[in-house]
Amino acid sequence: MTINLHQRLRRQDGVFAVEFAMLAILFFIFLFAMLEVARAVYLWNMVHEVTRRAARGAAVADFSNAAALQAVREQAILRAGPGRLPLGGAINDAYVRIDYLSQSGSSGSTLAPVPVSVLPGCPQRNRINCLNDPHGASCIRFVRARLCVPGGGAGQCERVPYRPILPMLDMMFPSGAQAVRLPSGTTMAVAESLGYHENAAFCP
Repeated sequence: MTINLHQRLRRQDGVFAVEFAMLAILFFIFLFAMLEVARAVYLWNMVHEVTRRAARGAAVADFSNAAALQAVREQAILRAGPGRLPLGGAINDAYVRIDYLSQSGSSGSTLAPVPVSVLPGCPQRNRINCLNDPHGASCIRFVRARLCVPGGGAGQCERVPYRPILPMLDMMFPSGAQAVRLPSGTTMAVAESLGYHENAAFCP
């Protein structure tokens, strides 16, 4: 009787171990899935905060100064230097695209990116251009910030595909054309000083 009792207890211990392992796997899958959902919600909201910060910074930064614009992009992703957006995976400052827009047409209803060929040389020149012709192609009136995959054309903004931070969940998110993508978070701001100040050197 004692031997049979011990055998039964050992068999029950094995059953409990299997059941615990199955429940633990389900629990951790559920836990990791909830963490990934929380991260996805964070990123969806952070995209708009990143573009808001970029548009606001670019509206007062010197557009002719590459270092100043780089600093705007870094600050937009909550960094004081080159790096990646916290919990953003591969998203870094190169994903922040800043465009300068002119407002053409008699009613001023048409917005278009200012071509590089007619982009003012400095903030002072932009002020003069806007005073002479507010609806001219070389007058920066607005700043637009978006989150785009680096390397796209001037008029293109490929939205950033969402990739989970946990490799075990990667199979749930397809890649390529079927990929789940973050919003571009397009934010527009009125061009303010664009880095203009009275003591700045004038450009041709």
